[in-house]
Amino acid sequence: MLEILTTILSAAITLFIILDPLLSVSMFINLTRGLSRTEILKQAGIATAVAGALMFAFLVFNDVIFSILGIELESFKVAGGIILFILGLQIVLGLEIGGKSAHEERAEQAKDGQLPAGVVRKSMAGVIIGTPIMCGPGTITTVMILGSQNGIILTALAIALSLLFIWLVLAFSSKITAVLGETVIVILSKIVGLLLTAIAVHTIWTGVVGLMQLSMAGM
Repeated sequence: MLEILTTILSAAITLFIILDPLLSVSMFINLTRGLSRTEILKQAGIATAVAGALMFAFLVFNDVIFSILGIELESFKVAGGIILFILGLQIVLGLEIGGKSAHEERAEQAKDGQLPAGVVRKSMAGVIIGTPIMCGPGTITTVMILGSQNGIILTALAIALSLLFIWLVLAFSSKITAVLGETVIVILSKIVGLLLTAIAVHTIWTGVVGLMQLSMAGM
């Protein structure tokens, strides 16, 4: 029982780190500024629901995706680890690799006041935060790897636990920012990015070792 709880908690912490809600706090506050407390809670729920729906979808259809593509988990670990490593570098060093999606462009425009606030706040705030800000390639990759390693049930429980943490952070984002301050939020995000790169290195290493074992077994 203790081992099961440890597995769930470890997976939930990993997902929480990769979802990195601290990175979304400032944007969420900007996109929901001026809204009522009820609407802010609603948008926090939408963001959590969007991220959760994607995570559960890739968890359930994990084996199907691997089977259709004809790839091994080890290969996916290496590829996914590289993605996580890049995402970690982006967070830690403030790098911008690749183009921005339409949602990200609109989010930045809304943040800068270039789009009508009401349009973005009520219809897109939760969706933008849910994906691609929180649930992007790194999160999807991690869900698929955890699902293959720990099974659907334990990973599903870990996802539910991490989503609860996410909702709490978004729901009380203004209070968290008021207590910690913008500078501390940024510093914590950098630390989270560093943890993400460490997880990425471990994922790549286990994938490489697994591929070497498969290669030796095939010989």
